[in-house]
Amino acid sequence: MLNPQLSSLIVTTEGLEKITNILNKLKEETKARYIILVEKSGQMIANVGEETPFTMPLSALVAGAFASTREIAKLLGETEFNVMFQQGKTRNIFISALKTQDLLTVVFDESAMLGIVKLKTKQVSGELGDEITSMIHKK
Repeated sequence: MLNPQLSSLIVTTEGLEKITNILNKLKEETKARYIILVEKSGQMIANVGEETPFTMPLSALVAGAFASTREIAKLLGETEFNVMFQQGKTRNIFISALKTQDLLTVVFDESAMLGIVKLKTKQVSGELGDEITSMIHKK
């Protein structure tokens, strides 16, 4: 459950079900290990895929890292950067900002292709943003 002091989002059962279905489809299409939808305050909205004890701290760190990326964009004369990619030896993370400024976070390994992750993430971003927007307006 989201902390109401940090968020204006009211997560409904129906909305969460729709979001989870979208994330599950994205996970299947990208071969991601897991996917986390992070509210702009750093709180997790939903996640699918492998169970990991790091979901909550990862959500907060992703929001912080993306906030610093936004500041870097401003320093470079950009309004913002919409995506961030980190590559490791065995795991990679692709983060995409939705129109609501929430963060779609895809964690994947070498079995997934970055191009597919980027494409499929872009394809579902609008739908996720619309669902989040509808929950904000229900408050």
